[in-house]
Amino acid sequence: MKKLIALSTISAALVIMANATHAADVVVAEGEFFKPQGDGWSVTHMDDSYASHSYGGMWLSQGGCLGADADSVGATATQIVSIPVAGAYRVWSKYQAPPYFNYCHKIEVSQNGKKLFEHTYGKKGTDRLWSFSGVSDELWWFWGVDHDTAEAPKNMVNLAAGAAEIKLITVDNPAPAGCRFVDFVILTTEPEDTYQGFKPYRVGTPFAIEALEKTELYIRFRNNSPAAAKLQIATPTGHFQPNYGSRRTTIPANDVAAGAWSEWVNIGPFCRLVHDEGLRVNLKDAKGPVEIEASRDPAGKDKVGAVKVINNECFVVPVDITWNKSRKIFASEDRAAELVKLAKTSWRTSNKGRKPKSILYYGSFGRDGSGNQWVSQLKDAIGYNTLLPDKYDHAPIDGYHQHCHNIRELETYVSNMSDDQKKRFKVMSLGDEISLGQINWNSPEMQDKFTAWLKQTGITATDLGGIKITDAKLADRHANRRIGWYAQMFNEHERFGIFRDLTAKARELIGPQVETGANYSPHPTPMYYGPIYQWVDIFKHNGMTMYWAEDYVFSVPMPPQIISWMLATVRCAIKYNNQKVHFYVMPHAPGQLAEYLRRSMIYAPGAGADHIDNFWIAPAENYTENFVAWNYTDTFRTLHESIYDTAAAEDLLVNAKVAPGRTAVVLSKAVDHNERNQKISKEDDHLMAKSKNADKTVQQTLGRVEAQMIYLSLLHGQHKVELITEDDITEGILKDFDVVYFAGEWIDHRVPAKLESWIKDGGILYASAGLGIRNEFDEPEAGLMKILGLSKADQITKNLAVIRSTLELPVATPIDTLTFDDTAIPAVGLRQELVPASAKVIGTWANGKPAVTVNELGKGKAFAVGTLAGCAYMKSGLPVQPFARGGNRTPVTPTTFNPAATKLAQLGVSAKELKEPATCSNPYVEAIVKTGSKGSVVTLANWTDKPVDGLEIKIRLDHQPREARSVQSDKKLTSTYSDGILTVTTDLEWADYILLPR
Repeated sequence: MKKLIALSTISAALVIMANATHAADVVVAEGEFFKPQGDGWSVTHMDDSYASHSYGGMWLSQGGCLGADADSVGATATQIVSIPVAGAYRVWSKYQAPPYFNYCHKIEVSQNGKKLFEHTYGKKGTDRLWSFSGVSDELWWFWGVDHDTAEAPKNMVNLAAGAAEIKLITVDNPAPAGCRFVDFVILTTEPEDTYQGFKPYRVGTPFAIEALEKTELYIRFRNNSPAAAKLQIATPTGHFQPNYGSRRTTIPANDVAAGAWSEWVNIGPFCRLVHDEGLRVNLKDAKGPVEIEASRDPAGKDKVGAVKVINNECFVVPVDITWNKSRKIFASEDRAAELVKLAKTSWRTSNKGRKPKSILYYGSFGRDGSGNQWVSQLKDAIGYNTLLPDKYDHAPIDGYHQHCHNIRELETYVSNMSDDQKKRFKVMSLGDEISLGQINWNSPEMQDKFTAWLKQTGITATDLGGIKITDAKLADRHANRRIGWYAQMFNEHERFGIFRDLTAKARELIGPQVETGANYSPHPTPMYYGPIYQWVDIFKHNGMTMYWAEDYVFSVPMPPQIISWMLATVRCAIKYNNQKVHFYVMPHAPGQLAEYLRRSMIYAPGAGADHIDNFWIAPAENYTENFVAWNYTDTFRTLHESIYDTAAAEDLLVNAKVAPGRTAVVLSKAVDHNERNQKISKEDDHLMAKSKNADKTVQQTLGRVEAQMIYLSLLHGQHKVELITEDDITEGILKDFDVVYFAGEWIDHRVPAKLESWIKDGGILYASAGLGIRNEFDEPEAGLMKILGLSKADQITKNLAVIRSTLELPVATPIDTLTFDDTAIPAVGLRQELVPASAKVIGTWANGKPAVTVNELGKGKAFAVGTLAGCAYMKSGLPVQPFARGGNRTPVTPTTFNPAATKLAQLGVSAKELKEPATCSNPYVEAIVKTGSKGSVVTLANWTDKPVDGLEIKIRLDHQPREARSVQSDKKLTSTYSDGILTVTTDLEWADYILLPR
């Protein structure tokens, strides 16, 4: 979602969102200006709605709406509006509608006490207009949600000029029911399904331009220049997708005499109050700061602040200033000074105020290099240790550049570097949210290289299904699955070389200290599960020296603990060559809550990150999509405290290794490759089928999402879980594990024999989500069936193709009921009937057919589960509620699960006594142990929705540490050491480090 955008300045007369004359007459009734009649409806801030964000297609005009709980019935709220001309009007409701739920509410329009119109809105399945000019009934975006919608019946209401009453009423809201958040009601004489910026696409959310044009916020200024003048105001950049260009206007219409105050001017339509608006002022020949006052009314009676702004600096208009009585305009520099003072006098500052030395903290302030000293002071006060002027404490080698995509760009960039800049340079980005690219499949030269590669790697005609190596053609990769598999591997080999060469060139031109990486985005389907070759194998083959990834846990429909999976993937990738880890932790506010940010800021270094990159931070007016708005003080505080807390733990974090677990989940390239190549009709997914805007076909995600949900279920059992690949298994990694989980319909044909030998020696295998009944070439595979003690398991039915855990799982219709441990468990997504050979049946489908089996094999066992056990586990704990992207309704990891579903998912780990590096008394607190020569540090992350008091942690150590100390509380903790186990008790808010020095 990050964008580096070439911003152009556009005059107010030309900007697409400026005032203009339109054929239609429009009346806007803002949700926050309705008057609730009793309980039920209430004026609601955007942070308490289903969307609080700094990017995308979800925006609330003026930062507020009218909200009502999902179960409210009969509540009313009213607003009197003025109808400009008599005529027929369509009545639109613009509200939030995350997929799959009802948001039923009624609108009535009356004049002179007579009801002229009524209609019920918000029924799921209704045709509506959506974010990004979407037109659909239900909404399906591959990345999750951007769920603003506008709905109106075709019939119009005839209204006379003059006053009219609009009434909002909560009505019966069938399950699944969501809260009603109405941004505004629109009355328009336009009869068609359209709005400004609809076609062609020019505005992120329906009817936003119409609403913004009606905004009222007045300012005036005092002319302190020596001559009559006007004031120019400009936005340094835009935030409101897709309008990122800066805008400017000049006020008032006539010059203001020297020394005089201007008239009051309505700048509401110029501002884009779907976010805070930063306005840069310019008064020619100003003598000192420019005085500005703001008011909600044209007479200046309802004042909302007065500021003195240095010429060419910014003052900020809060998004909710028109209705939130606590909001005032303020100068950015003044707000920065307040934050600096808080950092120095009030916020907790660990490590005696010393910044980290080895763990680098990146974050852009004021478009680094802007020259504003107050911006650097703020960055320094928060604790950043990179890219600061030399008068501030910062790492000596911290240079950073985005992006050089090829050698030509790299050479051009380096040609402008001084020798000193080269010596100080550290991080080179090779791309943002990229793929690794494709070879030229049609090149004769590439065909020759493919043939040579097949020979070099030992691929035989048998591997190719009887085709001679010289007859294996890249052009046949789609028709022949075996050629397709090896062609993909060859493509990876070639692309790894491109990045390897670019890395070598960067170090040659700049210096050996340079680290290269390319950010991998978690947004594409399936979220947080990128292609194995890109997310793992390129690092195995030294394509880049630094793993670069990002969190975004507040923004995607996954439990926030999925960051654990992300960093486990990172450790899987770098275990071969010990690359560095550069990790984006996006502090976006509005959007990310401070407690979510705290978890990520502490968890990431504890899980192995060497650099934390907060991307763009402040001043917000200088950035497009990614920033921390000035009023989110807790976010700035969390950044400060987390950086200094990590500084206090740094000696124990750096050069230490994460203590591994004895349980592994397989990252299967066979599953990944084949699921990505599936073309599943949306009609075969019972939720996608209800969404007109969904693509006709989609890749399957069931096996990969199942692996993720299994991983989380095991963490909730207090097991440390590693991720391994099929290549790892063929190369002997199984000796390091006692339990292995595998999910998916496909498995590398080389793997079953390795698993069989390992199980006979005492290993425990758990398979689900298809049981590897096909090999990587999408051919029948019997190897895993033999291990599982099954004669076949090829009767598979599915009713889902794509699962996002906090989006589809809560409302997914069970495909069947599985009985296990004498308890019925709703199964989701996939149903597979098992036919035992030697296996024992321990769970059945509703028709009595086997669903779960166990097979004794030598000293070990192999469990087979004919459904998505991890997904069934997660579904059992998820509340049935809409997914909220950002803000106070952001979902947390659930903590109440079906005991039988839990037992089913944890069958594998329950079959073996495992020695874990650490366990916690609360199952939803995760502990990561890092140990080095100076001692150990335990990173704790609380994935529940409230602090945990009296948490007991048991840590496996070969020595008794000198002490146990909490960084956040800065105190020594009660601890005991016996039989290699250190027991520590502490109170935990959201995340903390426990220091265990030798």
